[in-house]
Amino acid sequence: MTKKDIKKLAEWSYTKENLDQKKARKITKLLGKSDLKLYIKALKNIESKKVVRIVVPDKKMIDINMLKQFQTAFPKKRIEIEEDSGLILGIKIVDNDLIYQLNLKNTLDNLSQYLVEQYD
Repeated sequence: MTKKDIKKLAEWSYTKENLDQKKARKITKLLGKSDLKLYIKALKNIESKKVVRIVVPDKKMIDINMLKQFQTAFPKKRIEIEEDSGLILGIKIVDNDLIYQLNLKNTLDNLSQYLVEQYD
């Protein structure tokens, strides 16, 4: 099978924007090992296009109003909230291949790097 065929199978595995497990099971039974890897990769790519990940230092930061704003900013996408204590007073938004990151640590690192470059 070609990659295009496997991508079509992955797209066919969805019913009304959701993965149909019955279809996916039928397909996986028919695929060989290498084609199965490509099929899973294609499914992951499709899923990543449908999800926006919001990473915050503490999930308590996100209230209902903020969640509604994210949903209006990213219509037709599922919003997933993740927690990362490595972020300091910031937020990271991952939309497929685009990453928006705003946090105090990055700002301080960039400022420090700028100062070193200017006064070296």
